[in-house]
Amino acid sequence: MSEAAVFVLGAGSLGLLYASKLAKAGRPVTLLVKPNQAQALSLGVSLKASDASLPKRVFVRLISQPYADLSIERLIIATKAGQVLSALEPWKPHLSADAQILMLQNGLGSQAQVADQLLPTQTLLAASVTEGAYKETSTCVVHAARGETLLGRWSGPDQQAEKTWESRLTIAGLQARVVDAIRPVLWHKLAVNAVINPLTGLHRVANGALASREFQPQVQALCGELQQVFKRLGIPEPEGGLLGRVEQVIYATAQNFSSMYQDLQAGRQTEIDFITGSLLKAAKPLKLELAHHQQLYEQVKQAERHSPSV
Repeated sequence: MSEAAVFVLGAGSLGLLYASKLAKAGRPVTLLVKPNQAQALSLGVSLKASDASLPKRVFVRLISQPYADLSIERLIIATKAGQVLSALEPWKPHLSADAQILMLQNGLGSQAQVADQLLPTQTLLAASVTEGAYKETSTCVVHAARGETLLGRWSGPDQQAEKTWESRLTIAGLQARVVDAIRPVLWHKLAVNAVINPLTGLHRVANGALASREFQPQVQALCGELQQVFKRLGIPEPEGGLLGRVEQVIYATAQNFSSMYQDLQAGRQTEIDFITGSLLKAAKPLKLELAHHQQLYEQVKQAERHSPSV
């Protein structure tokens, strides 16, 4: 019996990367897209390695609106965190009773929102993704840097779902690994994003700029506030410490431009509410004042308000 097709909701860089990788490996893949995206993507998705001059065309099925007997058993949600609920809404009635849903969102908050929408028989997985990808055109995704997909079960009964997705992604050429507890992993990712994304977005610099003497006091202050939250919530710091992890990511992605940088440049809504916003919400009942993170949050929100496209 052949395995169910994988549906991918979201045609951004990560959505196109995972869809094209799975399709290239022979997996039936269906992209769930907006009607205005369907025409451009009808000729297929192009996948390009960072060291390749020519992309490889991969054909995937497209659906821009639900139909009566549509059944979605395996779904990857690859939209921005703030768009998850609205993007999922038209497809939610077509999720099978035992559906497995894998979320790739930054930050915290959207996972709980989706979990509240699901049936008790449906299983939700969450992932922390470090793959580097960007869209060269609306249909061509560049796999800029190999990373890892750390995934774990957020809710639901299927205890084999993590291993199934790990195998599925590994076969597709994506490095994937199951973790026993996904929430601390997501907190570690949120902490890194809460330092790198607002600073690079507001100052319009690549990640590597944060290693300079100019930004070191801010990086250290932000990490210090995060350590207070981790300690009060009982979240273990990543190996090498929180500051060490942030610096490691800054150096490893020195040439990259963060998603918040790209969003502010393009006049799009950022994910600040699901990154720094979630951090500030967690700190409030703990009576912790995170002055540096609060200031960055307000500055990003102000930058969004002054963008003509948001």
